[in-house]
Amino acid sequence: MALWVPYALILLGVVAILVETIVPAFGLVGILGGGGSILTAIILTFVHRGPFDGTLVLFSAMIIVPIAVAAGFKLFPRTPVGRRLILSTGQSTEGGYTSYTGQEYEGLVGTEGLALTTLRPSGVARFNGKKYSVVSAGEYIEANAAVRVIRVEGSRVVVRRAVVVPPQTEDQRG
Repeated sequence: MALWVPYALILLGVVAILVETIVPAFGLVGILGGGGSILTAIILTFVHRGPFDGTLVLFSAMIIVPIAVAAGFKLFPRTPVGRRLILSTGQSTEGGYTSYTGQEYEGLVGTEGLALTTLRPSGVARFNGKKYSVVSAGEYIEANAAVRVIRVEGSRVVVRRAVVVPPQTEDQRG
């Protein structure tokens, strides 16, 4: 067997590993094809050429494969396939999608409402006729309890149990 055959098998294995990065096949092409090709090259060299050439091919594979794979990953974004698969521009909230606009939560701090579900610590509450997903400030709040918004962090509405002052009667006003 000629010494170029194992190196051709190693090159074929590197190509198979790089193809796996483009065409996901659950590791079949990369592990079985690429790894099998490289392992076959090493074993065939030991069997047909002896320990010196086998060790030479083994160490060559240990150097060539990582360098070739790293170079492939480095150069991949510049290839036609890489340019089509990788986003080249960043996304911003102006051009992209965001779930939080901030407008629906403006002025909610200090608003009192009603817990529609038990808050342990998260649940649903109603403020100004609208339902919101809320989180209590660490306390257990049962359903139908009065709650007050203490802060808004992005789309996270934090509430505490509201202190409800009972209305005074004529006798209490005195």
